[in-house]
Order: sequence, then structure tokens, then C-alpha cells
Amino acid sequence: MTAAEVLRIRVEPEFKDKVVRMYQQRGTTVSHEVRAFLARELAANTSAVSVFDSIMASADEKVQASGYNEPTIDDINDYIARVRAERVDDALA
Repeated sequence: MTAAEVLRIRVEPEFKDKVVRMYQQRGTTVSHEVRAFLARELAANTSAVSVFDSIMASADEKVQASGYNEPTIDDINDYIARVRAERVDDALA
């Protein structure tokens, strides 16, 4: 992990104790959850285009690493149709 800066906030002692206990019961820490919250806030503040570009870049890397051919639009449409059909079947079951 790279060097990190410290972000300090002030809260009432009782509030801090409750939050620490809650996250301990969940098996995590306040620091981890605050970092995750801030990351979500930053991600929510990005444009839809940049999010889509990131997703596509990740997908491209996975396709290249897998050695498989990139799916065609027909492959994608077939997959979507199968998933939709399965959801209908599940809903009717």
C-alpha cells in the first residue's frame, strides 16, 4: 500500500463508540468504511461517460488476458435474451 494521509474528524465520544462497535460487529473498521464511503462519493461525482470508459477498459483487459475473441453484438444480444428468459422462468416458478 502506498503512503497515506491522515484525515481527522471530530465526533462526540458516545457516537464514536457506537460506530466503532457497529463496525467491529460487522468485521470491519471505521477507517475502511469511511474510505469506501469517500470512494463511492467520488465515483458518483464522475461523469457517466468516464464510468462507462472505465468499465470498457476493464472488460478489454479481461478479454485480452483470457485469449478469447471479443463478443460480437449478436453474442451480447443472445446473452441478454437468455438472461431475460431465465428471469421470466424464475419469476413464474
